[in-house]
Amino acid sequence: MFLIASTSELPPDRVVWGTGGWLDPHLREGLDWLTLGRLIGWETRVAGPEVDDLGSGLDGAFRAIVLACDPGRLSADAVGRLRAALAEEATVLVARPATPGSSLAALQGNPEVGQTMSGVDLQWTGDGPPAVWRCREPITASALEPPKQSRVLATLDGIPVIVATPVSGSLVVTLGFHPSEARDRDGSATALLRHLLIHSSSRPAAWFDWGHTMILRMDDPGGAQNAYSRSWAYAKLGEAEWDDIGRELQRRDASLTVGYISAWVDDGDAHRGSLRVEGRDVARTPGRIHPSPTVWYRDEAGNRPGTVSDYQSEYRGLLRLKDAGLLSVELHGYTHMHPDLETWLASPDRYDNRQWFRELGYRAEPILAELDPADHPLALGTDAIERFFDARPTTLICPGEEFTPAALATALDLGLRLTGSYYLAIRVGQRFCWCQHVCSPYLDQPDPRWFDAGLPVVGYFHDYEPSLEGVTWISRWLDAWQEAGARRFVDYRHVASALAKTLDLESDGESLRLRVGEDTSIPSQVPFRIHLANLPAPHPESIEVVTPRATIEAPLESLDSHLARIEVML
Repeated sequence: MFLIASTSELPPDRVVWGTGGWLDPHLREGLDWLTLGRLIGWETRVAGPEVDDLGSGLDGAFRAIVLACDPGRLSADAVGRLRAALAEEATVLVARPATPGSSLAALQGNPEVGQTMSGVDLQWTGDGPPAVWRCREPITASALEPPKQSRVLATLDGIPVIVATPVSGSLVVTLGFHPSEARDRDGSATALLRHLLIHSSSRPAAWFDWGHTMILRMDDPGGAQNAYSRSWAYAKLGEAEWDDIGRELQRRDASLTVGYISAWVDDGDAHRGSLRVEGRDVARTPGRIHPSPTVWYRDEAGNRPGTVSDYQSEYRGLLRLKDAGLLSVELHGYTHMHPDLETWLASPDRYDNRQWFRELGYRAEPILAELDPADHPLALGTDAIERFFDARPTTLICPGEEFTPAALATALDLGLRLTGSYYLAIRVGQRFCWCQHVCSPYLDQPDPRWFDAGLPVVGYFHDYEPSLEGVTWISRWLDAWQEAGARRFVDYRHVASALAKTLDLESDGESLRLRVGEDTSIPSQVPFRIHLANLPAPHPESIEVVTPRATIEAPLESLDSHLARIEVML
């Protein structure tokens, strides 16, 4: 996919696009298209709207060219470059309506833009499989009058809102709505836009199927917050509880992400609690850091006297589930605590102020900026997880959802692929791109609407809830999510592995070949479900899958005359 976006929205000199918080839809049109393309599994090239930016970038074959900015930004020369690209290779150009009389409006066939209307029934009327979505919230769009020789691709309450005009063997598609505004109103708009990208072209396409997929995430194993924070006091889960969690995951064919904290900070207060490391009593040293898998701590006179947290037992339970393929361990900071430990220890509110339990936020940034890169908490945490669990993390889960661009830049330097907050940051090349349409509701907030977009949703929680309410708390809410539509429970490593790949489906009219480009630094021994569309009839019984490491023949499951899918280990 070739994406044309404003350089003020996607500045080439920034290593993070988006903020990780909510952005106005007019400030992230390009970002939304970019992350949708990557979640589909397509390589995406980005350029500015100026003709010099387009330059030779349009050379090559693209399934789609998306104008993800104000159409008025394109000069007549830039439109001429697009027209030439449409003539060179059959593709699909997607844009909002241009100003009447402009060069782009002429390329679009001068569709007439009618009155603004709202509706809830979206229907795909173009090529490929028919599709209907009933929105939970009304979507606003402008009615479009199809130009001569054009056709309607989608309607809203029966009114055309996406039309297409053939140009030199390609197709110019006009949207009667702002795509990011519509996606914010209802997830069905995202499903429609994905359908548009895949099926508006006659070329065969492959994409990752994220429908009804939930990413499971538990934060805080390994951390010391539960020993110190007055509002967050509880005992860590031991082997028996982790075995129970493993059984819950196993019976659902599920995998859980654990955001692990690999370093335990000692407050040095022997009266408040007793500490053992590797089974031995140790001298209490304020600010000393111990490897979390070696710690045993008993609350004597703190927030919950008598409470025991056996981190060694926790570690054994985690390791057993990890080795069984039931969970992956990801980076939840290093200590989860403010890096200025001396000031924390001297502070009278050290057990009450939550800011002391935030490791990567703006208050911590001046301290972090002075550290040698090897001593940064993210570098230390990454190395520790690899040492303890024999797997390098793929994902940063920021403590307390607080982070800075500098922290994310460090995560990029360490090779991490995702950042999980309320939204999801996806690595694209050498930068993180925030996807505002992959959200993280708490596990006790199931709702069918989270699956309307056909994108994954993150169900997150902490070890706090199963510690205080039992493992049945997890079981109850996983049952509720399945009732709400969840069909697959995966971990961040699965998603990171998928998004390190690009899918390109080729056909010579008789056989199929799926080329998978990939970053081989990401271990990928997980199964993927890949859908295929616009296939030659009759469908072949198998498909050749070509990766940088091997070529395999995979059986093809035909779904209907338009669609098939494969389950393959990549």
